[in-house]
Amino acid sequence: MIDLQTGNIMIYPDLILHSNLTFLEFKKTSFYNNQNPNKIIYLVEPQIIDDKKYIVSLFFRDGKIYSFSLLNIDFDFTVETEKERKQIHDKILLSYQIVSGKKYSWGMIESEYDSRSNISSINIFYHNYLQE
Repeated sequence: MIDLQTGNIMIYPDLILHSNLTFLEFKKTSFYNNQNPNKIIYLVEPQIIDDKKYIVSLFFRDGKIYSFSLLNIDFDFTVETEKERKQIHDKILLSYQIVSGKKYSWGMIESEYDSRSNISSINIFYHNYLQE
């Protein structure tokens, strides 16, 4: 999934997410289609990472990647069962021996359920924007 030493994750051969990714670099990938760097960027198609299907969204700030989110869609969830997706995300992280909320030299990974939006996701935050 993610290289815990570097924070790099390959989404596709021409899109490797890393802590220094700029929006200008993103524009050179096959995923760029005139997205606004000041808004959430959803990759058009679900992405396969280690045989699991995810909706991937990117967040840029000041022209540099701030974070990205993975939403597993291997199973269908309803409004009533969305919290179960968090359990799936927890299991995915555990299978890679990733502890949700642990800080690394490059940033942090967390599995989160947001009750306001009723959505679960795996969120990766890069160090440049983590608050101590």
